[in-house]
Amino acid sequence: MKEANNLTIQVKHHSLCDNSSLTNFYSIDYKLIRINNAVGFVSMKGVINEIHGKGLIYIPCHTNVACSVKPLDNKQAELDVLSFKKEQFLQIIEGLKPFIVYEQFCNTTQMYFSCNDEFDDEFDSLIAVNHLLGEHKMTVMKSLSQSIIYKLLSTYAPHLLTQTLSDKRVVDFVIDKVCQDLSRKWRLADLASLLNMSNSKLQRKLKEEDVDFSKLLNDVKLKKARDYLTYSDLTITQVANKSGFDNLAYFSNLFKKHYQLTPSQFRRSVKI
Repeated sequence: MKEANNLTIQVKHHSLCDNSSLTNFYSIDYKLIRINNAVGFVSMKGVINEIHGKGLIYIPCHTNVACSVKPLDNKQAELDVLSFKKEQFLQIIEGLKPFIVYEQFCNTTQMYFSCNDEFDDEFDSLIAVNHLLGEHKMTVMKSLSQSIIYKLLSTYAPHLLTQTLSDKRVVDFVIDKVCQDLSRKWRLADLASLLNMSNSKLQRKLKEEDVDFSKLLNDVKLKKARDYLTYSDLTITQVANKSGFDNLAYFSNLFKKHYQLTPSQFRRSVKI
């Protein structure tokens, strides 16, 4: 019991029979509730959401919930309640940056999202993991929870997945992402998708920051190669590969054009 009380993420399963219902309650934690085969309404912050069939309910912490939810068609309703302590929920949201603005998410008036089976894999895995013990349990639960929240937002509330460009330039975001996986053949469309932008909008944003996309990619990879040449004993071929260049000759020519030295000359100059 002591371990359960200390968990920052918990998931519990509940069933509603013909003569039972989900009624008004006060939530001290953040909650995501997968509900199946239910009918009724849920009201929070003055907004009424009608429930019919299967869906997902989002409940902010310290929220009064007025509801009347019963089984649909005289069948048993199923509820899986995923609860987060505030500090854990904030960590999960923090992990979704730079896409999400926390205040927007917490103040959204849409609390119920009608869905089919989009979240079943994550919820079913959470229920399975919940019965396990071990130090990695919370890490797995956090990862699955974050996947649910991101999928919920990207599918049903994309307006909340907006990059706060006043706090972080587009070019900084692009550099961060490219550096995370230099071996990937990055396309403009890949970054536009991650920023929830169209290709043309991302091109326009980069142009506003006086940045050419192809040149930016090469500059990022060349800077990484320079670091490898300075601080590692990797061969020139290994440096090229780890920096995202498949062709050694192309890498060497591009490096010399950028730094006025070949990779070997540059290494000798910094090792003196």
